[in-house]
Amino acid sequence: MNTPRPNYGITRIDQPDKKNHGFYVRITHKGKSFQKYFPDKSNGGKAKAQRRAKEFRDEILARLPVYKQEAASKKRRKIKQSGITGVTHVVSKSIKGKSYDYWQAAWVDKTNNKRKTAKFSIARYGNERALSMAKKARKEGLSGRSTSSIAIPE
Repeated sequence: MNTPRPNYGITRIDQPDKKNHGFYVRITHKGKSFQKYFPDKSNGGKAKAQRRAKEFRDEILARLPVYKQEAASKKRRKIKQSGITGVTHVVSKSIKGKSYDYWQAAWVDKTNNKRKTAKFSIARYGNERALSMAKKARKEGLSGRSTSSIAIPE
């Protein structure tokens, strides 16, 4: 089994007003949830509670398929930020495993009250240009112009 990220599936709970301190393990796979709480007090302190939580988590992961174990061990990617609400960086994978990066603009169309999106490929336009195009598409979409009027420079 691949070694999972140090705190994968483990959350620290500190609620002084309820005298509730410990670690909570929650792993979900195909709709089934595995969860257990490890309080500091009954486990002999914070360090021992954390160790027991990790042991429980590792037992659960060992019973899951390899792809779930690999996902638990991979480092999380840092998400690119646009600074604009409704403009997000997206990485999607095809069935064959190839990944595609793009900037996506999203807004609600004023005429029919439906969500609209526009996607701009980073491979095709480069990161800065795709981001700029997504920002422009969102701005124009919010102003009521249709997406077909958004000029895509070549």
